[in-house]
Amino acid sequence: MIPTTWIWVLFFSLVSGTRPWCPFFFQPDTCKMFGSGIIQTFNASSFHVRTNCPFTLTHFTHDQVDYDITTLRGDDGLLSQMEIIVNKIRTVVQIGGILVEKKSVSLPYDHTYQHIFQYGTYTRLRSLLFPLSVTWHTLPAGIDTVMVRLLQKHIHTDKNIFTKNLEQLITSSMIPDDFCQIRDNVFAVNHLCNKFFSHTMDCLQDRNPHFLRLCEENMYSYESSNYVRCSFFSEVVQQCRHNSYIWIIWRTLTGCAAPTCPGDLVYEEQGAAFVPSCSNFNPSHSRQNLIRSCVCPEGSVLNDQTDGFHCVNISKCPCKFAGRSYVSGDKRSTNCQTCVCQAGGWHCSENSCPPRCLLEGQFVTTFDGKQYAVPGKCAYVASQGLNWTIMVRFSEKYSSLHTAVLQLPQVLDHALVFWQSSMFVQVQTSFGMKIQVQMSPEIQLYITLPRNNPYNFIHLSGLCGNSNNDTTDDFTTSTGIVENSPQPFALSWSVGTCAANIPPICSNFHVMCSVLRDQTGIFAKCHDHIPADQFYTTCVGRTCNCGSHLQQCLCVALGSYAKACAILGVAVDVHQGSPTTFVRGPGVYFGIQSWAGLHGSAVWM
Repeated sequence: MIPTTWIWVLFFSLVSGTRPWCPFFFQPDTCKMFGSGIIQTFNASSFHVRTNCPFTLTHFTHDQVDYDITTLRGDDGLLSQMEIIVNKIRTVVQIGGILVEKKSVSLPYDHTYQHIFQYGTYTRLRSLLFPLSVTWHTLPAGIDTVMVRLLQKHIHTDKNIFTKNLEQLITSSMIPDDFCQIRDNVFAVNHLCNKFFSHTMDCLQDRNPHFLRLCEENMYSYESSNYVRCSFFSEVVQQCRHNSYIWIIWRTLTGCAAPTCPGDLVYEEQGAAFVPSCSNFNPSHSRQNLIRSCVCPEGSVLNDQTDGFHCVNISKCPCKFAGRSYVSGDKRSTNCQTCVCQAGGWHCSENSCPPRCLLEGQFVTTFDGKQYAVPGKCAYVASQGLNWTIMVRFSEKYSSLHTAVLQLPQVLDHALVFWQSSMFVQVQTSFGMKIQVQMSPEIQLYITLPRNNPYNFIHLSGLCGNSNNDTTDDFTTSTGIVENSPQPFALSWSVGTCAANIPPICSNFHVMCSVLRDQTGIFAKCHDHIPADQFYTTCVGRTCNCGSHLQQCLCVALGSYAKACAILGVAVDVHQGSPTTFVRGPGVYFGIQSWAGLHGSAVWM
């Protein structure tokens, strides 16, 4: 690890107030480190530092959050390690991988404070607390290029530390010990440097001699290193870009071969940072997102639905559903609609099934299909329209409903209540809404709306959402605010006081619920129609908090998926399978304690 005693080097150029002439396509908000120690500061000053001591590329504090980027260079001239600290979260980039808080991560990686992802042939870390990004290029032997980009206007630093000259500042910035040292820069005549910079006058103009010297300092003692040599030349060319003749001839001139790309991908000096794929034909794209990259040949996109790096015409892109891949032209059909795979996307007929809201335990599926868990075992408005309200109360002891209440102006004129079967009570309203109440082994509620009766359903609200075929506004609170998370949304629809009590998830119940995702099990034939992942998560949550009624809770959780499949016309025979793969127990059954029309209400308990 890099020592935690921090050192200051590069911000002197950011806050000193001086603005030297900016060479070629200099970006005023970017600091760079490349080659064997070339540093280009935020205000375009550039110099070479030859040391194997830890070196702070930048440090600042914004809104009481500390940001530190520290590098460590190996004896081969490349960076062997870089440390990025944002709000005390330590990310270490080194040969072989990336560690966040000492744990290896794969890309893309999301954290509360940062996002790490592939950016062309580079890797980028973007802070979610401040407009800061760190971009680096990794080689088999180390890191050859680092770029730090930020908005200068947000930076506030102590200018008193920048009173020293450059030499004093660099010397005082190192952390000397018995194993590291600062070496004097040595520049010797280098024929390749001379040859290269004889073609850059149109780009560098009067800065040409300065960069020639930097080239000689960069190359000294690393003449045999392709990585050090090509990193320097590549960075100069990237900044000159295609406006300069050097752009055309530099690889032939320097012997720096273009990087190889995997699979069908081809290399571009200025390609898309985010490669179009079957999952995303039009990723974020701008001039700032042009960078050294591996891209698909023109007219094709990356098939990211299969392993490897294969490029296909958009029309040949496969589709994915429930973890399975479908080729173009494949169909999926249910009782509700038919979907055809075309150019990587599903094109579906109009849904012929009416909208349904499900309240199964503390887990809710809205009319538009969004699934979440209510945060507390309280009373809630499940759904309400112009002249009706459905309220529910959860059991304080069990993970199930205790009471469901339908409130209407006049029960006898508007609702018919009857036993549909030995387990279900059904309510059929005169305005087309249907309510099913599963009475055993637990009370569960299913609300079905008519397909064409807008008058009573144009202002739907409550836990079940608004049934507008848009899941993005399902979490609309009782005050009309759209929340991002279910907890504040659900609590806004609670009746009376309600304390959040989100059920924990226990790992030891995963095996019991795994029958839902078994590719050869009794539910397998439904996987192509309804993904089992959310039902699996719900199952684990229910069985985790079930206490002594484990078999009952498991049966209810598995039955919820079976009912969802049956609605789409996929029958699941839950009696098949051995006891080792499907637990089916008697459970404890809730009987009907009472139901009646009371003050314009129908009540199930």
